[in-house]
Amino acid sequence: MSEGAVPGQDSSSWLAACRAGDHAAWRRLYEQHLPLVHRLATRLGASPREVPDVCQEVFVRVFRGLPSFRGESQFTTWLYRITWNEVSRIKRDGAVRRAFMNLLGREPEPDPIPAPDHQAERAQAWRQLESILARMKPIKRAAFVLYELEELSVEEMADVMGCTFETAKSRLRLAREEFERLK
Repeated sequence: MSEGAVPGQDSSSWLAACRAGDHAAWRRLYEQHLPLVHRLATRLGASPREVPDVCQEVFVRVFRGLPSFRGESQFTTWLYRITWNEVSRIKRDGAVRRAFMNLLGREPEPDPIPAPDHQAERAQAWRQLESILARMKPIKRAAFVLYELEELSVEEMADVMGCTFETAKSRLRLAREEFERLK
């Protein structure tokens, strides 16, 4: 890969360079996709304390799995799937950890409050959105986030969620209904 090249998001040439062990290509892959993974992890419900761990684990899985990535879907669809699986795993692990702490009679540490945004109106809208998303059931939240916020197609959403097109459409309809009810 040439030093000044800016590869396309799903370019087979830079994926091939990563597979071949090109460190510059790996760095580019990481830098180009970290904001997407961070944003998605946050929107899917990872706490500010969990997001760095989710991001790290996602890229470890990408590093390990890229040699076997078949390209049947876009790279970003695969990345969404890995991120969704990792947020789901961390949430399951967190529930187990909280239950264990309760058994021991200890309170888990609260998550830090994110720093306020400089644009008050935008910050308020984001807080309202986060509040609604936090109250949604995880599968509905994922469907809503992937389609409405990440702007994936229903086909891509189905691929990420590992379900049929019809199931994805149904989950999206139910997610939108729940979102409206919680607004």
